[in-house]
Amino acid sequence: MQSSPHSTSRARLLAIALIAWLEFLQNGLLNFASSQVMGGIGAGPEEFSQAAMAYALCAVVALFNHQWCVERFGSRRHLQASIVLFALGALIAGAAESPDGFIAGRAIQGLGGAAFFTAARLEVAQLPLAKRGLGLVAFGQALLLGSALGPLLGGWLLQAHGWRALCWGVLPFLPPALWAARLLPLRPPAPRPAHYPAQSFVWLLAAVFLLQWLIQQMPYQLFGHPQWLAAAGAAGIVSYALFRSLHRRRASDRRRWRLLRRPGYRMGLFGYSCCYLLVSANSYILPMLTVQALGFDLPTSGLLLSISYLAGMLFALLYAGLLLRGRAPGLRQTLLASCALLAAYGWLMSGLNGEAGVGRLTLILLLNGGFMSLFIMSVAQSTFRTIAPAAFAHAYQTKNIVRQVSISAGVALASVFMQERNALHYNRLAERFSWDAWQFNDALHLLREQLPNLSDTQRLGVLAGELARQATLISCLDFFRLEVWIALALAGCLLALRAAD
Repeated sequence: MQSSPHSTSRARLLAIALIAWLEFLQNGLLNFASSQVMGGIGAGPEEFSQAAMAYALCAVVALFNHQWCVERFGSRRHLQASIVLFALGALIAGAAESPDGFIAGRAIQGLGGAAFFTAARLEVAQLPLAKRGLGLVAFGQALLLGSALGPLLGGWLLQAHGWRALCWGVLPFLPPALWAARLLPLRPPAPRPAHYPAQSFVWLLAAVFLLQWLIQQMPYQLFGHPQWLAAAGAAGIVSYALFRSLHRRRASDRRRWRLLRRPGYRMGLFGYSCCYLLVSANSYILPMLTVQALGFDLPTSGLLLSISYLAGMLFALLYAGLLLRGRAPGLRQTLLASCALLAAYGWLMSGLNGEAGVGRLTLILLLNGGFMSLFIMSVAQSTFRTIAPAAFAHAYQTKNIVRQVSISAGVALASVFMQERNALHYNRLAERFSWDAWQFNDALHLLREQLPNLSDTQRLGVLAGELARQATLISCLDFFRLEVWIALALAGCLLALRAAD
């Protein structure tokens, strides 16, 4: 008995969603509790950002080889192998006793997880034209749902089972993904798969590694060892030039890559990079604000972080409905509206104080969800509308390479930003942490009245904790002020491009 086309279409959409959301769920789990993961493996912010860099490096190489792997092994076999690699990486990262073990696990996850986003999106492109709009909605909703469930599930897992559960928490969702891979159409290996020169991968890996290392080490080495940074930058440029030269001359499918040399596509990649960098930086800093600075418990913090993505799902559905009815505003107007939402979000967040409640934060985080969904959907429309079907797979591979590098860069830059601002504000606040400062004596006197059973030594410990909390809070507010300026800069670029049209 054959299944109806309607049920087959629904099963295919479900399969696309089950594949698409995995990477976003795992990253949401880990970014939510970066501090707890660092404490569990004895790592600092630098090692945690190195794990993000290792994931991105391996993901970039896997993405660049995505089409080659599909043509050589077949789409289904490639996807199933990627799921197994992702599971292996999760097991290794969760069992790690040191930063090196965690970094190794995340690197293996990058090799597997890179395939999910691209494979799911390419399956949407293979849907019948009448179903493609619905496929895009299911694909986008799955990504946002994975991002929303990451912190929501992470708060519960962390409190109940510890940080290792954040790595292993994705494992129950992998058997359904293997089942989903069998539902997708089987595309066998190509009779003549593409051929790439092996040396090009080496130079690509070197270029991406040096870029990530520069981003991470710039604040530490700029004044102490500027010659190292200059040498690394020069080596990165040379590596990229050698990669481009080898690929242009010797890749068998180089003609398809040439179709991507369009200004609109390159501007779209820039927009993607900005959005993913901001989203990953927010995901890193928001848990510090809610847990360390505002003192919310882990489940409440996870719920708050998921609100942005749940709001993004609503904004995305609204925008998709307007698109399907032909009533959506123009791309430029939508992008400007999303920049306004980002500016309002940053401005309101920068005005928080230590007494901010859940209700106020919830309302502000809705704005962040609106920015994410509207900006990314508009950028996606403008980026791929002029790409020829023959080049779509390569265009999406390249876009996802940019995504991985931007996410890793966002974590690294946010880590460096928080370290630098924390050190600055802690030192400034510590100037008043002395017996000569009237603020210090007043605070100590107040604690003596409120906590009479504690000794002065214990009261000093309470004040030291409050000092660290205040430094973290002010540093987070600095980040949100920076987001306001970034939003204004993006809006200015859009208006300048309009004037140049």
